[in-house]
This record gives sequence, C-alpha cells and structure tokens, in this order.
Amino acid sequence: MKAIEQEMPDDVYQKLESLASHDHQRVDAFARQKLEELVGAVENFAELERRAQRGNIDKFRAAMAQVPNVPPMPGDELPR
Repeated sequence: MKAIEQEMPDDVYQKLESLASHDHQRVDAFARQKLEELVGAVENFAELERRAQRGNIDKFRAAMAQVPNVPPMPGDELPR
C-alpha cells in the first residue's frame, strides 16, 4: 500500500471532515473509501464506453423487432 499526502483548501477539508464524522469514520479512512469508489466508477464508465463502441444499432433494432408488442405482465407495468 502506498501513502499519499495531499493539500486541499480548508473549506474542502472541513466538508470532508463533516462527512467523515457523519459516517463515524476518520477523515483519512473516509477519503480513501470515497477515492476507491470514484476510481471504480471511472473504470466502470470507461468499460461502458468501450462496450458502446462495439455496439451496432442495426443489430439492436433487429433484436428489438423480434420482441412481441404485448402488454406487460401484471406487476411489470411502468409507474404512471
């Protein structure tokens, strides 16, 4: 594991401290957790972009054309 030291504006640190306190965590543990979540989200977004590049709208439309046009089953309706 690597250690990093980061300077940040006082107001940002105060917000971070408040959020960490609300979650009953130390600031460093909270920041590490949120940074890990952010890295994961960025990686997921990049993977979705890669998958989208492989997509083919014509194949999608062909697949959707095979779906019967019937009302949804009870319980599967969209909320109004």
